[in-house]
Amino acid sequence: MSVFPENLHPPPITSLSTPGEPAILAGKHQLLETSLVLSSAVILLYDYLITWDLEVALVWLYPPGWSITSLLFMLARYLPFVDTINVLWHQLSPGITPASCELSFRATGWMYLIGIAITEVILAIRTWAVWGRDRRMTIALPLFFVAIWIPNFVIMGFFLDSLVFEPAPYPEYRGCNIVHGSKILFATWVMLMVYEAVILGLMMYRGYISYCNGGNSALFNVVYRDGALYYLYLFAVSLVNILVINLIPVGTFRACRVDLD
Repeated sequence: MSVFPENLHPPPITSLSTPGEPAILAGKHQLLETSLVLSSAVILLYDYLITWDLEVALVWLYPPGWSITSLLFMLARYLPFVDTINVLWHQLSPGITPASCELSFRATGWMYLIGIAITEVILAIRTWAVWGRDRRMTIALPLFFVAIWIPNFVIMGFFLDSLVFEPAPYPEYRGCNIVHGSKILFATWVMLMVYEAVILGLMMYRGYISYCNGGNSALFNVVYRDGALYYLYLFAVSLVNILVINLIPVGTFRACRVDLD
């Protein structure tokens, strides 16, 4: 779980030497955002520590050696750490300039989207393998991925261009003071839900056929049941993000995002 700026922000606040009510409200929002960021960082580190032994056994020491999938996994595994360090920097830095905020948020946005895309590539490869490397899936899955993810990158570009930053409202304020951002980012989550729904359907259909044909029950549990549950989890996370962006009143949070990494 992590935090990424979306268009949920407080009303514009001009710089004040003594914090007034708007500035105090901004400070409270910033404190909440910082708590979410730190919580996300702790969860990320905890997940890394409890799965480190599996990574060593199944990736670093795997007898057949490294593959393209292994490289994709390493990118998906460690890119969130770079993203989190960047978010902690722009969230905790006192006196950070609007220009620095813009550069940092752009880096966060692109790393975030690239990280999800890499994860979806890995899961698409898994779906392709479950389908027995079917020639139809060999053609359809890459085309479907391109059809979903090219628009997602375009949408992210529009969203990052819409962000407006102003100087800190008072000297003790830490982090970036966001005063405007578009709601367009919700479209990326809608498209991600479509992508995950299709992949989930492919997994469940293939699992049903395999089960009816008397497939290995242990393999069924690991590949189909657990895979389907994971896709349902991703689908639910995407839905939560859409609701957060569109239903929570502006000014409640300046930053809120459930992370898939």
